[in-house]
Amino acid sequence: MQRKLLFIHQGAIGDIVSLFPAIIKLKEKFRQIDAICNKNIGELACLLKITDKTYPVEAAFFSSLFSGKVDSVAAEILRSYDEILLFSYSAEFENTISSIIQKRIYRISPRPDATLEIHILSYILKFLAQNKLIDNDNLPEKQYHDYLTKEFGNRKAQHTESKIIIHPGSGSTRKNWPVSNYINVCENLDSKKICYEVIIGPAEYDLAEIFKKNLLSNIKIHRPAKLSELVPLLKQSRGFIGNDSGISHLAAFMGIPAILIFGPSNPKRWKPFGRFVQILRSQTGCIPCFETGKQECKDPKCLNGITPEIVLKTLYSGMLKHNIAP
Repeated sequence: MQRKLLFIHQGAIGDIVSLFPAIIKLKEKFRQIDAICNKNIGELACLLKITDKTYPVEAAFFSSLFSGKVDSVAAEILRSYDEILLFSYSAEFENTISSIIQKRIYRISPRPDATLEIHILSYILKFLAQNKLIDNDNLPEKQYHDYLTKEFGNRKAQHTESKIIIHPGSGSTRKNWPVSNYINVCENLDSKKICYEVIIGPAEYDLAEIFKKNLLSNIKIHRPAKLSELVPLLKQSRGFIGNDSGISHLAAFMGIPAILIFGPSNPKRWKPFGRFVQILRSQTGCIPCFETGKQECKDPKCLNGITPEIVLKTLYSGMLKHNIAP
């Protein structure tokens, strides 16, 4: 097993974390797996030991790949790998890389067609198996379990308090459960003396003010500058509540029991891969429309049909089920 694999992906955190289980499976065939991706995401992937090395796609020499005139540094890096896994819609981008290396390039669209109800991970595994990069397209249950055991060990031994992480944001306000509902959930946790902390993304500082205004003054609100800062925070938690977001994918992948409120996005395509993931979506006649439908829905029943009571009931029953009761 001497081959080195480089994958190139320009996607956001949710897109790339979704393929982490597939990378774990690829490790059975490749001695080294590196990536060209967003710098912040790359640092996270290395910290989690998903990749061995990452290169920032924002770097000037990699930007040259998209101009057609490839920088010599980028060309040298590409030539050092045995095979390239390219997540891109662009055949032209593939041709640019092909013009400078004599290696096998496997190009796959970053996500399946929006009209298909196929999970993103299944879609990737099927492609990898068809191209003989992995032995089969089965979900990597054992490999994932072994990875969690090796990297995170006994989670219960790492902390004594029952900390719940609340993440009320996402990459789109359309996917966000109303913040008033999150406030209600937090008030209930306060009443039961259950410790919780809130994660706010860089574009969501307005949410921080809402939480401070409506909840206890000593509430801990985290505004991580880097994705890697989330890892120790999540490792010390016993539960996670959030929307369909990249951070939710990360929490689930790390094995945190996660309750995720889905609305216009389709859980059949985007349910995060993890040990304990509970998806809550209102049973309506609406077809998930985030990727295919109108941009704004004045009455998102898919989100509004989920009440704080439903989330809390799921949280407490889940805690008992997984023996992590406060």
